[in-house]
Amino acid sequence: MNKSELTVRDAMKFARHDFLNELQLILMHMDLNNVPEARRKLLEATEHMRNDSQLSGLDMPVLETWLLTFDWNYSAFTKELETTIVPSTSARKADDQVIVEVLDGIFQQLVNGADPYADNRVNITVVITGDEWEVSLSLPGQTAPIVWNDVYEKEWAAELSRDNEYWTFTIRGH
Repeated sequence: MNKSELTVRDAMKFARHDFLNELQLILMHMDLNNVPEARRKLLEATEHMRNDSQLSGLDMPVLETWLLTFDWNYSAFTKELETTIVPSTSARKADDQVIVEVLDGIFQQLVNGADPYADNRVNITVVITGDEWEVSLSLPGQTAPIVWNDVYEKEWAAELSRDNEYWTFTIRGH
């Protein structure tokens, strides 16, 4: 994670900023007496925190950090994270440093070609069932060619696909 490496201090600063923004938005809706919207925003913020918290079940600290700090490292994008995690009984065998290097390489290319006026939302889905895991990153409207080599490690595999107007990069392993 060369360029995107954050210090703990930086990460805490960004996290506090994001959390205060969420609280201010909820307070604004309460001040406007818009209780249903304030409630919706509160539940949405709680769900985001639950998804972030569940990432620890991935048992891949470098990948977990990359996912948690995605918005800060790739400000051209916003993320929507969804997790479904059943804790594993054994440690992951995959080298998550290599996985993050592959993801960094791809997203550096995407940042360079990102349209600032387009919907650059990245839908990230993390699914863990027992010893199997899968991380999928899906973006709408990506037409730029991505240069990468098919990666097939002993413990994981990666694939790139396009379906309609969505570009999806999936990494799965055991």
